[in-house]
Amino acid sequence: MWAMRRPCLLGCLLALLVTRAVAKGGEFSPSIVLTNMGELQNNCEQMVNNALTLNAKSIKFVPTVHYYGSESSLNSYCYRNEWGSCEAPNKDNIERFTGLLAKCMKKAVIAGKNIAVLAHLDNMQQYTWRNLLQFNPTQKKNGYSYADVVIAPMANAVNRAIRRGTKVVFTLNGETGKSVSQYASQWLKLVAYTKNLIKRGKSLNNGDVLVGISLNYNKVYGWIDFDRISPEYISKNFDREWKQQAKNYPIDLAGMRQLYWAVDVIGVSAYPPLYPGFSYAALDTPLKYHEQELSYAGINLRQLISSGKKLVISEWGLGGGDEDGNSIAKNLQDVAGHPFFGLWYPYDTWKDPWKNQQYNSYRRYLYDMTSKWLKNGAGAYKLSGLYVWTAGR
Repeated sequence: MWAMRRPCLLGCLLALLVTRAVAKGGEFSPSIVLTNMGELQNNCEQMVNNALTLNAKSIKFVPTVHYYGSESSLNSYCYRNEWGSCEAPNKDNIERFTGLLAKCMKKAVIAGKNIAVLAHLDNMQQYTWRNLLQFNPTQKKNGYSYADVVIAPMANAVNRAIRRGTKVVFTLNGETGKSVSQYASQWLKLVAYTKNLIKRGKSLNNGDVLVGISLNYNKVYGWIDFDRISPEYISKNFDREWKQQAKNYPIDLAGMRQLYWAVDVIGVSAYPPLYPGFSYAALDTPLKYHEQELSYAGINLRQLISSGKKLVISEWGLGGGDEDGNSIAKNLQDVAGHPFFGLWYPYDTWKDPWKNQQYNSYRRYLYDMTSKWLKNGAGAYKLSGLYVWTAGR
């Protein structure tokens, strides 16, 4: 999601869809998005309880670590506390973060659920879409790297929580296209590193721990700029802009190919505009755009899937909010056209967009169509699963 806020709760509708979307195209699974230590300590287990009512096989945890900086300069990492300030990493708060996350995950494991993780990074100072953030995940900033404060604590939490038979999908990132395309070789180092942390001291079945990478459905590389935001326009003009711009940027195409062959899971963050009355075929569109853009790095998405790698939609949802996250969207075109705009947690009746019958009818249509799409094999792609961006439900 483009900002660190959550769509309002999906409630009974998603519960219905989880039971319906089965087999051919994977299932709907809920996410638990956690933006600070307070939510880890006070809200996470209730979010798990919410998610358990949906009868999905897997629950995705999306813990957020913050940073100070701008698009072009990540200065330092920090853990946002329950009072809204952000603490520089140290031994104590890294352990607190790890312990709280492990405790919450264990509740899901004890209930028989598989675990997914989407490592999440947000700017503490100003809104910055992480897809445009230029950073090396192994480079230390003020003594700590992304690997130190994001990957290791989350992987260690998974290690503490799981038992034999628990299946894990650990996604190293979300939407960090500029970083992945520039520092692909450094992200590659994190694949085996993460898997080893999760497996350490555990007797697990072969194939139970999968590690993935996840990028946005378009603007995959983070560098290529366009003069319009329309996904259709970007797709139609991608070849022209790539040929004009790519040579000017430090994009490691060979490294990206190595990375994509090394991971087990290919994730796609997909919030395309789908306007009222959209066709069934339109649900394939974000994956087609993703396939198109990856091909410029010599990455053949369908070949990777045929080789046994799993394709998942890491983020999917409908927020119903305005751009600031504090108010309901003004009209249905905004709801459908900007599905990534949600409302800040926690839920309250005054900021529930689904009380608007028109908005709620569209939401039902979107999830009903998505459910049928998954059930029937997700169109042209062999999709292994889809995670809805929620606060547990």
